[in-house]
Amino acid sequence: MGVAELEALIGPPQKRPPAVDWPALERGLGLTFPADHKELCARYPSLNFDGFLTWVNPGMWTPRVFVKGAKDGLEFLRQRKAHFPVMTLLDNRGHETRRPAFPVYPEPGGLLMWGNTYNAGHCMWLTDPDPEKWTIVIENANFWHFQGGLLDFLVGILDGSVRCPLLPEDFPSSFAVEEIGG
Repeated sequence: MGVAELEALIGPPQKRPPAVDWPALERGLGLTFPADHKELCARYPSLNFDGFLTWVNPGMWTPRVFVKGAKDGLEFLRQRKAHFPVMTLLDNRGHETRRPAFPVYPEPGGLLMWGNTYNAGHCMWLTDPDPEKWTIVIENANFWHFQGGLLDFLVGILDGSVRCPLLPEDFPSSFAVEEIGG
């Protein structure tokens, strides 16, 4: 899925997105970002969906600041994993299973943040050496794993074809989108 499907739901951007220094950012992280994320970054500044879920365009910061934030921002998950190596994973209906905790960046295949929710949830990728295989994980005490990419998730959440049990039942209540930065 491409950014055109998202744009069909939320409209064209009103602000110019910040430039992203992909070579410096990817070199600093030791990762290559998925094409759908780069496409979204080229089209929109950071976005807040319905006052609840925020996707962050990394161009809002210098690569050095973003890399430091990526490494430091998930320290709470690394600490939690050290004390509780098993996590609760919810399926689409909210049924729980216990499984070993996901790795956390900079571990290979680790979680890497791309956004957050108003109720202190964390929106992350589960990375892979192949950036086109990165999937989506939402965490808010428990975890939910979506087997698709960022734009698949955002479009699916907005059009109702994807339902995350960690997000409010009434989200989104509209296609209201606030552009942040730019």
